[in-house]
Amino acid sequence: MRHAPRLRAALLVCTALTLPAAPAQAQNLDAPLYLGQIVIGYAEDGTPIFAGENATHLGEQDLRGATSTTDLDGLLRQQTSVFTQKDPGNPGVSVNIRGFEGSGRVAMSVDGVPQTYRLSGHAAQGYVFVDENLLSGVDITRGPVTALGGSGFAGAADFRTLDVGDVLTGAANQGGMLRLEQTDNGHTSSGMAAAALRTNRFDLLFAASRHTGDDYADGDGAMVPDTYENISSQLFKAGYDLTESTRVTFSLMHYESDFFATSYGQELTNDIAKLGLRYAPGSALIDLRANLYTGKTETDWVSGTGAYVGRSLSTRTTGFDLTNTSQFDLGAWSLTSANGIELSQDRLGGTSGGVNPTTGKAKRAALFSENVFTQGKWEITAGLRANSYSLDGEASQGRIDVSDQSIDPKLTLAYQLTDWVQPYVTLSRGMRAPTLQETMLGGTHPGGGVGMIANPDLEPETEEGYEIGFNLSRDGLFTGGDRLTGRVNYYHMDVENYVTSQFVTNAWGQTGYAFVNVPGHSRTEGVEIELTYAHPEFDLGLSYTHNDSHLPSQMPGLGAGQYLPDDTLSLRLSRDFLADRLTLGAQYTYVSGGLFTDTYTTTPYQKDDGYELVDLFASYDLTENAVLYAKVTNVFDEVYAPWLSASASENGRGRTFHIGTTLRF
Repeated sequence: MRHAPRLRAALLVCTALTLPAAPAQAQNLDAPLYLGQIVIGYAEDGTPIFAGENATHLGEQDLRGATSTTDLDGLLRQQTSVFTQKDPGNPGVSVNIRGFEGSGRVAMSVDGVPQTYRLSGHAAQGYVFVDENLLSGVDITRGPVTALGGSGFAGAADFRTLDVGDVLTGAANQGGMLRLEQTDNGHTSSGMAAAALRTNRFDLLFAASRHTGDDYADGDGAMVPDTYENISSQLFKAGYDLTESTRVTFSLMHYESDFFATSYGQELTNDIAKLGLRYAPGSALIDLRANLYTGKTETDWVSGTGAYVGRSLSTRTTGFDLTNTSQFDLGAWSLTSANGIELSQDRLGGTSGGVNPTTGKAKRAALFSENVFTQGKWEITAGLRANSYSLDGEASQGRIDVSDQSIDPKLTLAYQLTDWVQPYVTLSRGMRAPTLQETMLGGTHPGGGVGMIANPDLEPETEEGYEIGFNLSRDGLFTGGDRLTGRVNYYHMDVENYVTSQFVTNAWGQTGYAFVNVPGHSRTEGVEIELTYAHPEFDLGLSYTHNDSHLPSQMPGLGAGQYLPDDTLSLRLSRDFLADRLTLGAQYTYVSGGLFTDTYTTTPYQKDDGYELVDLFASYDLTENAVLYAKVTNVFDEVYAPWLSASASENGRGRTFHIGTTLRF
C-alpha cells in the first residue's frame, strides 16, 4: 500500500494550514443556469433553487481559481465517477462516466452544441476539442438525462465558454481580462486575452487564446515523445435585447491544433456557430429558449510513416432545439415543467478513411418533458423523452438505411427527512443510438491483416437502472459559520445490447471484426461520495468513487478500454490568510488498479498498478482584479501511466512548477 505515506505527507501539509487566522468573509454569487437544468424556485436573495439531480457544476474557481491544480483532464478525473480517456499527444477531451465512454454514451457538448466527431482507432471513439482558456465552466450529469441534451444514457458533459459577465467586473460597461501561465516541465506557455462591452441593450465579447510547449518529462526525467502543445482559438459572442422580454444571442468559436497521435501527425480544426433566442414576457407559463447551430470538426493526417498520410475526416453537425419552462400550481402541489424538442444531423466527409466511413448521415430527433412537483418536504421529478434516429450511408457490400425509436422515462422521489438530509431514489431508462462509425465500419488495418466489416443489423443500446442516496446541506455542523454540502449514493445500471467489437460474419456474409450487440444484460454498479466542508478557518473537499464493472471489454484497436479504477479518492484542503488575500492548500489523489484490457485483446484482467499524486498550490490577490498564483503538481515525482491512458508506456507528467496570473481591467 504505497499510497499511505503520500496521503500522510499531504495531510501534514494540509493540517499546517488550519491554524487560526482571520475568518473568511461570505460571498454572495449568482448561480448560472445550466443546460437541461430546471429552476423550481428562488431563495430570498434571488438565488435559483434547482431540482435535485446527480450533477456537478465546475466553475471559474474550479478551472483556474486559487485551488485549481491541474489541467482539464485532471480536473475531470477528480470528480466522482468521472474519468477521461487520456492520450498525451491528443489535446481532445473524452469524458467517461461510470465506466461508459465513446460513441455518444456520454453526451458531450460545447455551449449546448453536440460534439459528435468519432474516430475508430487506437484511442477514444469521440473527443471534444475546446480550449480550456476559453471555458467558464463544465457541467456534468450522471445517468440518463430526459431534458435538453439527453442523447447519452451514461450522462452528459457540457463545456460552457466565457460570457460577458465572466470578463466585466461589477457594473462595468467595458473591460478586459488577461490570463498568462508558464510551466517548467515542457516549457509550456499559455495566454488568453478577452475584451467585453455592455450597453443597455447590447453586449459583445471577443477572446483569443494560445498554447505552446515542448514534450514533457515523466517522474524519472525521461521525455515522453509527442506530448508537445500547439493550440490556438478564438471566441466571439454578441447579444441584443430586442425588447424587455426578447433577447437574441450569437456566438462563434474557432479552435485549431496540430499534434501527433495514433501514429500520425494531424492538423485539426473545430468550428461552432450558434444563434439563440429567449422570450420571457414575465408570465410564469412562458420562458421560451430556441437555438439554431452548426459545427464542423475536421482532421487532416499530414505526416507519419503509414499508408494514411493524406487522409481527411470530418463531421458536420447541424441542429435546432426549443424549450419552454412553465411554473404553476396543481392544488397543494407546485409544478415546474420543461418541455421541448431537439433535432440534429451529422454528415460525414473526408477521403481515404480506411476503417472509418467518409460518407453518411445520422439524424436524431427527440421530444421531452421533465416535470418537478413540490409540496412541503416532497420533491418528485417525472421525465419522459421520446427518441428516434436514422442512419443512412453506403457500406462496402450495400446500403445502410436503419432507424429506431424509444420512449425513455425517469422518476425521482425525494423527501426532506430533516432540515439537512434529503434521501432520494431514481429509476431511469435511456437509449444510445449506434453511430455511423460503428454501423459502417470497413476496410482493413493499415499494412493488411484482418478485415473490418459493417453491421447493418446493429441495434441501439438500452440502459435501465436505479440510484439511491441522500443529499446533505447543513449549516453549523460543528461550529458557527461552517457548512457541509454533498451527496452519497449507490447506482446500478444494466445495459441491453451493449455494443463492442467481435470477430463475426455479418448479414452480407462477410467475415471479420465488426461492432455487434452483446446478448443479454451488461451491468455496472458503484458508490459515489461528493462532500464539501466550508469552515471559517479552512475549506475541505472530498470525492470518492467505488466502481464494480461487469461490462464486456472494448478491444483496444477498435476503440479503447473503458473500465474505471476500482477506487479513486481526491482530497483537497485549503485556507486563507492575510484577510483572505492569500490562499494556500494541497491536494491528494489516489487511483487504484482495476479491470484492464491489453492492446488487441478482449479478455480483461485485474491490474493492480495504482498510483498517488500530491499537488500544492498558492494564490495571492495583488488587487481586487489581479491574482498571482503558483502550484507544484506531482510533488513527489511519481512515475505512473494515467489510468485509461492510450498506452501503458506513456507516463504522466513528472513534477511541474506552474506560475500564472489573471488580470481584469
